[in-house]
Amino acid sequence: MSTLKYTGRLSSIEAGQVISIAGKVINNPQRFDVELTAGNGQGTDSGDIHLHISARFQGTEPVVVRNTHKKGAGWEKEERRENLIPFNSLNPFKRGGDFKIDIFVDQAAFFVTIDGKPFCTFAHRLPLHTIQVINIARDVEAVYQVNHTSAQVRPWPAVNPNTFEAFIPKQFNSGNVIVITGVPRGNPAGDFSVNFYDGSNRFRTHFHFRAYLSNRAVTVNSQLENGAWRTGTTVFPQPYPFISNQVFKLAIAVTNTEFRVAANGLPIISLPFMDHLQRLLGSMTGIELISDNGLNVEVQSIDFMKLDQTCSGFENFSKI
Repeated sequence: MSTLKYTGRLSSIEAGQVISIAGKVINNPQRFDVELTAGNGQGTDSGDIHLHISARFQGTEPVVVRNTHKKGAGWEKEERRENLIPFNSLNPFKRGGDFKIDIFVDQAAFFVTIDGKPFCTFAHRLPLHTIQVINIARDVEAVYQVNHTSAQVRPWPAVNPNTFEAFIPKQFNSGNVIVITGVPRGNPAGDFSVNFYDGSNRFRTHFHFRAYLSNRAVTVNSQLENGAWRTGTTVFPQPYPFISNQVFKLAIAVTNTEFRVAANGLPIISLPFMDHLQRLLGSMTGIELISDNGLNVEVQSIDFMKLDQTCSGFENFSKI
């Protein structure tokens, strides 16, 4: 493959895995290609290519072509409309736009999604175990991510039953109020935290709230770009709102200057924004509640509310 933008050797390929590629198309593309190959090409022979995905942008009908190449035999029959998920565009990629391709490996076929939407299937034509290399070529401006992970369904209950997640399909903004209703169960000396992460990768916590039932303390904090924790703030609210086996309502407001926290109808603590406003609000899309030290918070509801940018009166959402 000519004009390579990325090439990498993969771990052994098996059913139940997923290969994820994220990148950006140039502004005026003709085509770009993603290939899973055996890496056994020589000279002008491309060798065994198990899956060739080629996004074509020229002509009256841009299309994504799928095909297989066999060493010594050449290209096989390509697929354009065949095995396409109904009502899909033939080429959903945008000129100059970011993209994400997920290739799910099943026993009999690859299942391809583009930007999170099911796109097509492609039956295996060569043995899976001979895939060695992934190549990305032609009109790609940047490659952000190439992940090869397991796609097996997680056991139920979840591996960590002390973690509750609630993500929404857009970023938090000034005026958003997140209201959590829960009941602490288990060790009355345990603790729990609520985190607002930097995107879904959860590398950095923009807002960290922790309640310690042991000494009836509440802390708030956030992380620097390098992951180091800043100096947090601790208060001891009276009356303490988080009591073992009793329902609480926790409201966290995102204003245009700070995070504000109230519980059971009363404001208890705040944390000024430590990052530029647009950087901050452009990355938070949800929360994670983590119970620790023998405590397990039974989350009964999560409500996403909206006020003006000052969030005046937000504490009323936390009234029991």
